[in-house]
Amino acid sequence: MADLRRRAARILAVLFLAASAAACGPRSVALYEKVLGSPSYNRITEGATRTREVRDGLDTLFILYATWLSPPWVDAFAEEFSNIYYLDPQRREATIASWRGESQKHVRFFVALYVPDEKGNDLEKPETLWSLRLVRADEKDYAPVYVRKASMRPEEISRFFPYSGKWYRAYEVAFPKEAGETAAEARPGTPWFKMVLSGVQGRAVLSWD
Repeated sequence: MADLRRRAARILAVLFLAASAAACGPRSVALYEKVLGSPSYNRITEGATRTREVRDGLDTLFILYATWLSPPWVDAFAEEFSNIYYLDPQRREATIASWRGESQKHVRFFVALYVPDEKGNDLEKPETLWSLRLVRADEKDYAPVYVRKASMRPEEISRFFPYSGKWYRAYEVAFPKEAGETAAEARPGTPWFKMVLSGVQGRAVLSWD
């Protein structure tokens, strides 16, 4: 009799676990799919990102990546951030308000820079030897309003800007709003604007049409 009771208890336990797994299965899949992120965010980020590697023969002098944080990118980022952190609309808007507000006031970029000598990776410092400019289609150039280290945590940088690896230093860069305006005197086929990073190691030019 005792053996029958133990056997019955085991069967009931197995049935309970199976029922629990079936009930939780769809929810677990939904959560996993959201954490993976949306294809639209990846597509928009790739479309807004430019890169240039400056070399001297076989030696890499520096590598520059920049993502234009345009209004479409901010909208995609807001959706992606909300999905990953499972935010309700109110918390979502509070979280991304600074990103949207800054992108409305300035032409903003997320910049990742790799330099073999880390001491030379100092774009945010007033005494830096680097020159960073945004050049409009009419060749008028603008200095940054600010250059500061990225406000995101390293894990978030890796998630939202996967090109910014361990050996890169990440920055948030803002230029005056007028730098992104349509230039009346622009020649046909000229890029909307160009980002130019110059230093003793060389020069990198990134352009957005």
